[in-house]
Parts: sequence; C-alpha cells; structure tokens
Amino acid sequence: MANKTISPAQQRVRAAFKVGAAFLAPLNGLIKKGFAEMAKRKNSLASGLALGYTLQMAIKYETDGPVVDPALVRLSEGSLWGVVNGQVHRYVDRIEVAHEMQFSSLVNHDDRLILCAYQVEKGYAFVNEQIWQRREGKVVVPIPEGFQDDGFHLYLLVSNRKGSKYSRSLYLGYSTK
Repeated sequence: MANKTISPAQQRVRAAFKVGAAFLAPLNGLIKKGFAEMAKRKNSLASGLALGYTLQMAIKYETDGPVVDPALVRLSEGSLWGVVNGQVHRYVDRIEVAHEMQFSSLVNHDDRLILCAYQVEKGYAFVNEQIWQRREGKVVVPIPEGFQDDGFHLYLLVSNRKGSKYSRSLYLGYSTK
C-alpha cells in the first residue's frame, strides 16, 4: 500500500479536530445529557453534535494553529427556555449565578439549573451537585480547597426536572479570584 501524503488543508482540519475534541473531553458526561434531545431527533451521537458545532463555530485559527474560543462552545442544545441576565458572583469557596425570572408564564419554575465551572488548562470541571431550581433565582457551585485560586470558564444550562430536555447553554464568561 502506497503512503499517502497529507495536504496542508487536511493537516489543518486534523489539528482543529484534535483541539476541539481535547477541549470537550472533560465535559463529555455533561454534553451527553445536554445534547441528548437533539441527538435522538437527528439520530446521531451527542458528542458528535457538540464536536461538530465546536468545529464549525468555535475554532479560531491563529499563527500557532487552531484554538477553541470558549465563548462560542455549546454544552447543551434543546427546546427549553434558558436563563437571561445571569450575574456571576465569585467568592473564595464558591461561585454563584443569580438570575431574573423573566417570562415566568412561559417557563416551568421547577426546571433545574446546572452551573459548570471549567478549568481548560488543567482539564477539569465542577458542576453543582445540589439541585437548584429556576424559581430560586440562583445556582451555586462549590469550589473545593486547592482549586480556589484557579480561573474558570462558566456555563449555565437549564434542564427539566426529569433531565430529558435542556436549554441552549449560556456562556457567562471567565471568572478569576
């Protein structure tokens, strides 16, 4: 079998694929839930849909090669209404996001809020383990000792009480101490 030469365009696509997959890898469990509704509808894999979106929308090419823009990444996609006007408050041991209850007649007040704090460089993420409902107006994720000096990219997701439907994830920005 003859060796194939790889064109520069193929190398560029492979590099983007590698960077995108590496960015999403620590979030795979959350992505499987967040894209499950769309994956079922499209008869596809949730991780494949998230990676495809990342490759199309969130990859930026710089002189060093492709990089992922965290603000453009989606961790969930679905039919639920998301949260508007999320306000981030960072404390030593936790991150809180408060929100307003707008369009209250259009949303279920028992929808669950999920806050994901993602440390890209070190490859780990925290999500709230306590159940926070939309009607409470906030969600809190604790930051364990030893990780409190790290900066985090923050994503907010909303799911119904069964966890079968999700909203489109909302990027809240980068939080530092």
